[in-house]
Amino acid sequence: MEKRALIAVGLSIIVLVLFSYFMPSPAPVRPPVAPVTTNQAQPTKKEAEASPQTPERPRQTPTVSILDKDIIVDTDLYTALISTKGGTVKSWKLKKYTDAAGAPLDMVVYKESMRPFTVAPDNIPWAEAAGYGYSADASGITLTGKDESKTLTLTYTALDGKKIIKAIKFTNGKYELGSEISVEGYKGYTLYMGESFGSLTEKAKKGYGFTGPITLVDGEKQKDNPEKIAAQKEYKGKQGWTGITDKYFMAIIAPDAGIDAVVGKGTTDWGYTGVKVGSPKESFLIFIGPKEYDILKTLDRGLEKAVDFGWFTFIAKPVFIALKFFFGLVHNYGWAIIIITVIIKLIFAPLTHKSQKSMKRLQKLQPHMAELKEKYKGDPQKMNMEMMDLYKKHKVNPMGGCLPMVIQIPVFVALYNVLNNSIELRHAPFMWWLTDLSAKDPYYILPILMGVSMLVMQKMTPTSLDSTQNRIMMVMPVVMTFMFINLPCGLVLYFTISNLLSMAQQVYINKYSKE
Repeated sequence: MEKRALIAVGLSIIVLVLFSYFMPSPAPVRPPVAPVTTNQAQPTKKEAEASPQTPERPRQTPTVSILDKDIIVDTDLYTALISTKGGTVKSWKLKKYTDAAGAPLDMVVYKESMRPFTVAPDNIPWAEAAGYGYSADASGITLTGKDESKTLTLTYTALDGKKIIKAIKFTNGKYELGSEISVEGYKGYTLYMGESFGSLTEKAKKGYGFTGPITLVDGEKQKDNPEKIAAQKEYKGKQGWTGITDKYFMAIIAPDAGIDAVVGKGTTDWGYTGVKVGSPKESFLIFIGPKEYDILKTLDRGLEKAVDFGWFTFIAKPVFIALKFFFGLVHNYGWAIIIITVIIKLIFAPLTHKSQKSMKRLQKLQPHMAELKEKYKGDPQKMNMEMMDLYKKHKVNPMGGCLPMVIQIPVFVALYNVLNNSIELRHAPFMWWLTDLSAKDPYYILPILMGVSMLVMQKMTPTSLDSTQNRIMMVMPVVMTFMFINLPCGLVLYFTISNLLSMAQQVYINKYSKE
């Protein structure tokens, strides 16, 4: 039964890995986007009414002649470029996170698509609103003091006197912003987070996790695969937020009063989100940065729910807390993973010990079981009855080796999600050639060691399976090695250490067990 339990665990792993591989986030593909023409006349009312009003496709019409000027906002955590053209974000570089080239990570990926912070008044397409010329009350903002704050106010004034006013409050040392947007002469507007934000400037790969629009409405999380969005969706509720997320980073809008989120495909395969406002004025919390659970939790807006801990969150959270605690002691996430692995093994040691002893007793009954199978091969019902009598006589539980392993599966799933989705492991080094615990082993040494350890462990573990089943089981280490070969090496490290500890425990039982 121990081998069958291993099959169950193995299949659980395969399901998780296959889900990541075959249900990936869509890879961002830069689409051809027609440039917005400047220095041309304002479109007539007739042209505006004839143009498409949906935000999914930009309207190719002339825009107001404007000066595209960049306002630099520099803080301890990021450097942002705010353009007077549309009052939108052109660049948002995080100082504490780097891309594959080692440069500060720019979260604005699609430079020519729907830009973040586009405000489109009712019945105005976003592409037209993105061309509005704004004036600014500052040429730049630099924040250096602790919790120092400054507000940038951008104002658009239409030819007929209508206005859009964006006030954005930046605070040093914080990824969140305060924003107040008001309109004059319009009934309402839509604030788009756009489809530009993201962090997969490194090459997008399968298994990277979900990428696309994410929305929280009254505590319920919605993820929309941009490839499957046929038309703009709308989510309404009393409280919530919406934005763009990937595995490690996100950019979101959280209105202070209610949520009326719109989600669509847009002009790229990334997807866009926005918030509809039916009044002339609204305040927002904006967050642009890493999905660090502790930071998001302190904002008290439910943003921490964007961190995907999976099916067994109630187990994953304590594991995550423990991971950060031990990192605080050893200052290395690789060693923190090893410590957690040892602790988990110690917690389950009594169950594992009982399981291995049960398998050893069951193995001793193999000759008797083979005799019963031969004697009653024509009468399965009688054979099963005799088998149960045999187990009862020798006080052996055929499920004794399997159940302890099954109980551990939720812990495994929770740990998998913690190690696979925690930004703390991104670019975190361990030792020697393992310089990034969130990336695959570049030389495939660790996956091979894991496969070998799994094979040795199978050889050491008592089994009640027949020779054919045993040969099938020998394929499992090979399958698992190939499944893990491209997974983050932090995960592979856990399984390798776990296998080594199981081998040590089996050696102890084989040597000292009297049963």
